[in-house]
Amino acid sequence: MERGHIFNPNYVLVTSPSLLFDPTVKPLDGMVEGSVLFVNSSKDVPIVDSKKIRVIYRDVTDLALKHVGKDILSATMGAVACKLSGLIGLQSLVDSVSEELEELGLEPELIEKNIQLAKECYSSVESISLCGLEYRPLHNVVEVRYMGERGIPDLLSMGNTALRKTGSWRVLKPLIDRNLCTACGICYIYCPESCISLDEQGYPLINYDSCKGCLVCAVECPMKAIKAERESVWS
Repeated sequence: MERGHIFNPNYVLVTSPSLLFDPTVKPLDGMVEGSVLFVNSSKDVPIVDSKKIRVIYRDVTDLALKHVGKDILSATMGAVACKLSGLIGLQSLVDSVSEELEELGLEPELIEKNIQLAKECYSSVESISLCGLEYRPLHNVVEVRYMGERGIPDLLSMGNTALRKTGSWRVLKPLIDRNLCTACGICYIYCPESCISLDEQGYPLINYDSCKGCLVCAVECPMKAIKAERESVWS
């Protein structure tokens, strides 16, 4: 029940390949020979690292979109972690997903979709035993402190694109249909990151270097002129 930093992980799961190259994240730090890296991607990503680690690629975002219709990866990554470690069986996983989502008040139909998603993710990978890892004493748990404005940008904070380009975080990309757009400017007003500007005719332009893909613009557009498309960089 403790939370803290893991200094020498045996298994590392990365939800987005862009995080592999983020100097503030450094997910490979502490990994030793024989450890396992899981990357949520349909493509192999060149990893410049001398450590002999096992790397597995699966596009679980695609599975989440298929089953749930959203890029919510809690059940997916949890299922992968259970199967990779070989420590948690399928029925225990299903029971846990059902119990937690019921506590959150989700509708039974949505809970069932998440269960089916977890099952498919669980079956998509193999259990991998750890070989050649030297014994290391258990680390003391170090408290994770909230850094506030001094910390790194995060997905849910607003107005932090000036600190770092956050376009690489995007899973779904908003696209504007000029045939439907009436240049009302509502998307410009509602964008929480000020990623949308207006051209000389008043039509919106999206700065994709900073757009996180929150899709607030698509939700607020009265003409439904903004559609979401799966980002192609890692898919």
